[in-house]
Amino acid sequence: MFLDPDGECDWLEVVSDGEWLFLGYCFQDETGRFDNWYSYNPDYADTIEQIRDADFSDKNIYTPINSGGQSPIPKIQTITDMDAGVKAVEYFIRTGKRYPGIDWMC
Repeated sequence: MFLDPDGECDWLEVVSDGEWLFLGYCFQDETGRFDNWYSYNPDYADTIEQIRDADFSDKNIYTPINSGGQSPIPKIQTITDMDAGVKAVEYFIRTGKRYPGIDWMC
């Protein structure tokens, strides 16, 4: 979902399989800098080092969903509370901002 009609910035990517939900938020600030934020699941905080190894077949680290249809999404960047995810999407549609009711990481 893009707020910018050219689709260049200020967007929210939503990917889900009904069990895992990934939210990717990108916006451009007033200085022109882009910031990227991702939904955050603290239950997988101890997997960051393993993510750097990039073993995409490790189902303990990665979900079965892909960003853009190709990049595996780590569990630390997903949530499983679909109701909170729906609220986050609705909030973005109304305000263009990150939903404060879930955790985010950048």
